[in-house]
This record gives sequence, structure tokens and C-alpha cells, in this order.
Amino acid sequence: MSDDKKMRLAIVGGGIVGLAFAISLAKSGAQNIEVDIYESAPSFGQVGAGMGFWPRIWESMRLLGLEEDLKPLACSEKPFRFTKGNQPQYVPFGQSHSALQSFHRTGVLAVLLRHIPAHYRTHFGKRLVSYTDSPDGPVVLEFKDGTTATHDFLVGSDGIKSAVRRTMYENFAAGAEDPKEKERLLAFVKPTWTGQYVHRGVISTEDLRKAAPDHPALDGPIYFLGKNKYFICYPVSSGTLINCGGLISHPDKNGTLHDEPWVETVSQDELRAEYPGWSPHVHTVIDLIEAPSRWAVNSVVDLPTYVSGRVAVIGDAAHAMTPHQASGAAQGIEDGLVLSALLADPLASPATLPHILRAYDRVRRPFSEDVLRRSYETGAAYCFQRGTLADVSVADSVSGKITPEDLKALNDHVNELLEWTWKTSSGSDRSEALEMFHGFAGA
Repeated sequence: MSDDKKMRLAIVGGGIVGLAFAISLAKSGAQNIEVDIYESAPSFGQVGAGMGFWPRIWESMRLLGLEEDLKPLACSEKPFRFTKGNQPQYVPFGQSHSALQSFHRTGVLAVLLRHIPAHYRTHFGKRLVSYTDSPDGPVVLEFKDGTTATHDFLVGSDGIKSAVRRTMYENFAAGAEDPKEKERLLAFVKPTWTGQYVHRGVISTEDLRKAAPDHPALDGPIYFLGKNKYFICYPVSSGTLINCGGLISHPDKNGTLHDEPWVETVSQDELRAEYPGWSPHVHTVIDLIEAPSRWAVNSVVDLPTYVSGRVAVIGDAAHAMTPHQASGAAQGIEDGLVLSALLADPLASPATLPHILRAYDRVRRPFSEDVLRRSYETGAAYCFQRGTLADVSVADSVSGKITPEDLKALNDHVNELLEWTWKTSSGSDRSEALEMFHGFAGA
């Protein structure tokens, strides 16, 4: 992009996805874009603990020049082991066909911050209320503190409760004449509940080693699976900590709305009561979680579009998904990689921005929504809700009605759902988007 075509870009949301997008812009060669990052918090921070990168996204970390800084923080490089854990003697039965590099989110955030270009401007305490986007004019951002900002282009990476997505779909609804269409569009403003809760906690690896020297979680990532629930453990923070999660699934509640608060602190007794009769290895971990938190797992499903006018949404703002494939943040990073590749193209300019956004939406929306679907299906499989296990009761799942053949089929199904994480490359998405953009722009 030449100097006379310089664009002013606003990134709303300074989490992992927003910062990775900013780095992608700089690394892609999109040098003639003025970037402002607006973060609602008083400083950059990250909610949550564990996260992971499969081989597909690790390739992208290498492309962004982050691999060497991330390597010392990475854990495991071992496959996830699958076990049937809803009985006193747990039963190992399979593993993932590839390994996940696991991290503590704060470590990843620190690496990203070191790579943000110094000339990118950052603004804290800026909570977006809404924006206006006229066909011929700039995008005007309105913040809770009463200030405004004017830009040529807005990218919303402001998470599952995105104000950018809300404004976009309220505007779509305002322009719809049919009452049913208005109602359909407004339904995309709020995330829907998946019917799932995840209980989270982080424990010291050394504490677990003292409590249970032979605990299988000390050997790497592991799932304990049962009917309508599972428990997961995997290392983070260079192996000094273990991230733990206990998921409870109510599939009949999927697609409903969950009242606030979405996050609550629960007691160890409450969490322990969710896993009666399960492997002692699960209860040993629960005993070490000092203040478990319970999170309602919400999702943003099947948006009709990720773009409108001069505005785009990426990451959780566009496709917040369940954690069962550890791919939510990675898919947001891939959104930014595709968008930055388009913005770095020589044909990119304010005049061709609609074509850029159209290509981004055409390529990223189908792929990310397929990952969203696969993630939900993976969770259902972990909870014995698919295939031959779908009709097995809780009692029968404990009493031996699940056969080794059933468990082998489960292992095969989960790996089939996950195979995109090691068999595909995000480079093909970028190439497809660029080719599509050139076609739209008449190149």
C-alpha cells in the first residue's frame, strides 16, 4: 500500500487475538497503516490460564517470528491420553494422533507485547459503546468515557460480549423490514449457552508430585472421561503448573441463554460432588485446587457474516467456541493472519477495502465455523453423547456396559474430528483469500 493510500485502523480489544493481529500487520509488510489499539482495561491482561497450539497454529507462530520466544514457555509435546475415568480404576484407551503445545495465557501475552511495534498507539480504559459507519465516511467509535475516535477501518477483537458485533447486528436488524428477519438478526447479538459448565483451577506440579507421586497427570496431558462430564489436566508455565478443568454437560440446554454471572467461585466440596465414584486421581487433583471457579461455556454460533461496511469482527467476537479442541484463540489468530495478508497486498487501499472484507469473510467464516462445530462435537464425544455411547445411561456407563470396541470407536472419532489441526495449513487460507480479493478487485 502506498503512502497516499494510508488507512487508519482501529483494533478494539487488546487480548491475545487483537495483539496477534497487530503483529500480523507489521510482519506482513502492511507498513502504511496507522494502527490504534483500544483496550477497555487499565492495562493489557488476560483472563484464564491454559491454552494450546496444535501443529497448524504453531506454523503461524513461526511465521510471525514468535516461535523462539514461545519455545521456553511451551510444555508437553506429548499427545493427549484418553481414559475412562468415571470408575475407581480408570481405563486408558487411546490418545490424540498429534501433540499440543500448552502454555499459560499470561506467558503468551507477554511474548506478544514484546513484539508490538513501538509506533502502534495503545489506549487504555476505552470501553466501546457503539460505532457509526456511513457508506462514504469514516467509522466513528464512541466510548463509555464520552470520547470518540475516527478511523477508516474497525476490527473488533473485543471478545464474546463484543460491542462491535452487537452494534453490527443491531444495525442489520434496524435495516430489516420483516419482523421475523429483525428477530433473527438480533438473536446474534447475545451469545448462547452450550449447556456446559467448566470448573477451572491451576495447581502446582510439585504439590501434585508430593500428594501422588504416581499420578498420571505428571506424565503429560490426560483426559478422564465419563457420561455427560469429563476432567482434564495438562501442564503449563514450563511444566511448573498443571491446568485443570472439570466439564459438566447438559445437552438439552444447548442454544439457550444463560443469566449472569457467567463465572462463579465454588467450593472444593461442590466440585468433588460432581464426580462421585470417579478415579481417585480426579479427586486428588480437586483436593489441590484451592478456589475452583465455575464458568458457563457460551458460544457465538453461525453468524451470517463477519463484516459490514468498513467493520470486521475476529476471534471470539465472531465465533466464540467451546474449549474441547483448544482452538478458540488459534482460530482468532488465523482470522488476523488472513486479514493482515489482504491488507498488505499492493492492491489494498481505502477504495478496495470492501473487497478485502468480502474475501476475508468468504474464506474465514466457513472454516472457523466448521472448527466451532467440530469443537462442540468433540466435547459431546468426550461426554459419551455420540455413536454407540449416546444411549448409554450414567449407571450403565459405570457398570461395564461400555465395551473396548466402543472406546476404540470413540478414540477414532475424536481423532477424525481433530485431524485438521495437524493435516492442514493456514497458508492455503491466505492464498485463497488473496486470489479471491484479486478477482473482486478486477486485477
